[in-house]
Amino acid sequence: MLTALIALAVVLGIATAANLVLTFAVIRRLRTLEEGGQGIPDALPEVGTAVGGFSAVTTSGEEVTLADVAEGDAFAGFVMVGCTPCGKLIESLAGGAATGADDPLFFVVGDPESPETRRMAATLAPVGRVSVVAEKSPATAAFGGIDAFPTLLRLKDGVIAAAGHDLDDVVPASAHHPKAAPATDRKADPKTDRPARVRETV
Repeated sequence: MLTALIALAVVLGIATAANLVLTFAVIRRLRTLEEGGQGIPDALPEVGTAVGGFSAVTTSGEEVTLADVAEGDAFAGFVMVGCTPCGKLIESLAGGAATGADDPLFFVVGDPESPETRRMAATLAPVGRVSVVAEKSPATAAFGGIDAFPTLLRLKDGVIAAAGHDLDDVVPASAHHPKAAPATDRKADPKTDRPARVRETV
């Protein structure tokens, strides 16, 4: 009887330890996703998706709708408050990184009354038009169901032509380098910390 109890205690101890290991692994994974401000790492709208109808108001009081991206080339970026990669992207844009569009649109997902949201929107304002929206909003739904951040889209006549999490994924090389440098002066600019692979038209 005593032997059976000891064996049972050993089995329960092993099961408890395994359960704790799994629990901590899940917690670490959730923290990683939370810090990155993203859901499923590969959650990108499908290339070829037509943008749906939406209406949003910019921080300057201007209304933006489907008509603003329905013709020609356009750029739309979605960022979220508290998203570490989004913060790095915004710093890059504020520093002069190109979007490849004359009048890019940015949607900041966050509480419009939050100081952090206001700071993020204010930093993007010199780069393009900025709207503060909810995570589940007509704007996020219209662009293929945005549920990962940052999400950057290059649009052609109201249709998603390229989708990615990094500017290099969606901005044509000519926009990055308006004047090509001599071959001997060019340096590689490797990408790091990319949260997902990219879908782009061929």
